[in-house]
Amino acid sequence: MNRHWHTRSGPRHGARNGERLSIETCESRHMMADAGHMAVGMNLENVVDWSPAWTFTDAFKASRPWISQAFNTATWGTSWDPHDAPLLALDSDGNVTSLATWTNASSETLRQRAATLMFRGLDGGYAGGVYRAEWDGTGVVTFGFDARVIATGVTDSGRAFADLQVTPSDDGISMVIEETNPADPVRDFNVWMPDWGGRHFAGERWQPGAAFSPFHPLFLQRLSSFHVLRFMGMQETNSSDIRTWSDRRDALDVRQGSGPGGTSSEPLVNGMSLEYMVQLANDLDADPWFNMPHMADDAFVRNFAIYVRDHLEPGRRVYVEWANEVWNFGWGFEASQWVAQQVHLPEHAGLDPDLAHWLVAGGEARRDLDIWSDVFSGQTNRLVRVAAGWAAVDWVTNQIAEGMGGAFDAIAIAPYITPTDTQRAGYSAATTVDRVLADARTNVATSLEWVANHERLARDWSTRLGRTIQLVAYEGGPHLDGRGAPYQQAFYAATNDPRMGDIARDYLRRLDAAGMALYVDFQFTGQPGAAPWGDFAKLHRMDQALATAHLYGAVVAAADGSLWGAVPTPTPAPLTPEVSIGHAMLREGRSGVRWMTFTVSLSTPGARTVTVRWATANGSAVAGRDFVRGGGSLRIPAGQTRAVIRVAVHGDRLREANETFSVVLSAATNARLSATASRGVGTILDDDAVRTAVAFAVFGTTVKSRR
Repeated sequence: MNRHWHTRSGPRHGARNGERLSIETCESRHMMADAGHMAVGMNLENVVDWSPAWTFTDAFKASRPWISQAFNTATWGTSWDPHDAPLLALDSDGNVTSLATWTNASSETLRQRAATLMFRGLDGGYAGGVYRAEWDGTGVVTFGFDARVIATGVTDSGRAFADLQVTPSDDGISMVIEETNPADPVRDFNVWMPDWGGRHFAGERWQPGAAFSPFHPLFLQRLSSFHVLRFMGMQETNSSDIRTWSDRRDALDVRQGSGPGGTSSEPLVNGMSLEYMVQLANDLDADPWFNMPHMADDAFVRNFAIYVRDHLEPGRRVYVEWANEVWNFGWGFEASQWVAQQVHLPEHAGLDPDLAHWLVAGGEARRDLDIWSDVFSGQTNRLVRVAAGWAAVDWVTNQIAEGMGGAFDAIAIAPYITPTDTQRAGYSAATTVDRVLADARTNVATSLEWVANHERLARDWSTRLGRTIQLVAYEGGPHLDGRGAPYQQAFYAATNDPRMGDIARDYLRRLDAAGMALYVDFQFTGQPGAAPWGDFAKLHRMDQALATAHLYGAVVAAADGSLWGAVPTPTPAPLTPEVSIGHAMLREGRSGVRWMTFTVSLSTPGARTVTVRWATANGSAVAGRDFVRGGGSLRIPAGQTRAVIRVAVHGDRLREANETFSVVLSAATNARLSATASRGVGTILDDDAVRTAVAFAVFGTTVKSRR
């Protein structure tokens, strides 16, 4: 992909003509970790259809960018992503606006279709059951592979729907737009996952400010222990094409991932929208760690910082880093190549050639972080500016810090446990898992040596600046990359051996003892398999049995504190229960009153009586006409987990659509309101007559051969 190498506008703060930056020595900033043990965070995987993460309740948000298909009307054959097909026509939200028709060299008519995939290549590692697909517009939409259509129709609000019975396999779910009306194109797709833990997702179309979370409950649950979430992967930082604010992904886009390399239908690599990332941090009460795209201009950085300042929960802090691994010239790390281009610009002609790359990178980082400091003026205790370096070479880290002129609050490294070149030279196809594990245990000492070198560097900068500079790990963990060698399978088996969990526990304890303030593991989820780059995933399935997730268990133990042993307080404080409300439905009857029952639940029995306020709210059903307005205080005694709310529903003889209203919870005492289920939707089912049939688009199932 072509790059415009020098596109960042505005005055630069980096060193010029060989001059050193002025050193920032402003007031001491907050401590980033508790006085006890290190905080623990997690790096999140890219949003792609082949990820095992159940990130969203709406699976379409993680679907693959549109794939053009060519349907041959003469042979009835379908080809995927043909080279001679026109590019798909899309609107600004990523919806297909029209489909082309053309003739091939054999005078056969070809009709364009638009396909996408969900949960592809996961060996069935995703939720089975009934999915609900909905969309607007007029056209023909089909589903296949693991999905079988069991019901179709039109909702009360006029959206087309298809209920899908999904039996998971490696194929995943396919969806194809076969026809669309350009005057009213099919658009704004949702494919909601099956109910989970009493939650019903269908109909939840999230946008910023919604009363529910767009993230799957199991995804949230398995991230809930971590104090910090690093979004480097979800932002597609390493290959980001973002230059201006208009390049960002919007919260209203039909999907929330661009993929790492760009496609013909989605050439701009821009990752997840900022609104979704801030929502995830707020849902989990976690501190976000953002990476500024290496080509982004000042306006983008300022707008990004303003949104975070104004929408991140009060009391949360934000970690900010420029780009990712500017020292890494490996494939896919585009920021380092970009910096190498910048070094040759006239403005950097006076720099020492041995230092230029690092000083330019540091200057670019300071440029962005100075903007964040300006936006967070008066709230600097909420901002952690990161100087990220090279764990194995503290000299490089120091040169980047020099380029930043001291305008940072933490030095960050990635102290991975990785084989030495000498060890690799002795490995072969006969290398055993036992040997790999023994070497990994030995190599923890090397990781700790890197940490010690950088801890001294952080202390030196603390003395120099007159304020505390702490040491953090932006990534870490076992790094057994087989690189296609004969011992690659042994590396994979060792990574997932229970004994590697023990090594990780020892590694984490030693990082903590060495003065690491924050450790952010890499990474949360990933496909299983002996890949050349290694296996970093802590979970290979979202619903993986935790007894088999040895590395995940080790990192969670550090995050929840159990790894550190007994705490001084003999009796820990009881968990605060979460209060939630389920949905309900009732046939209205032809006269009189019927009672609709909503169940209010606690996640765990409370040590004290829980009270919560409740009130009805109109929807398409209106109080006084369809139901009796209600409200009050609900009481759940100590030790119990359930209570019910009953709302009177009026019967009638009118022929009408199903109607809905809500019961909304608020002001809980001795409990906290669920972030995702504090509103119960009551559906009044009309039973007065069979509804008039409504014309809608043709639906069906198609099963294509695997791509």
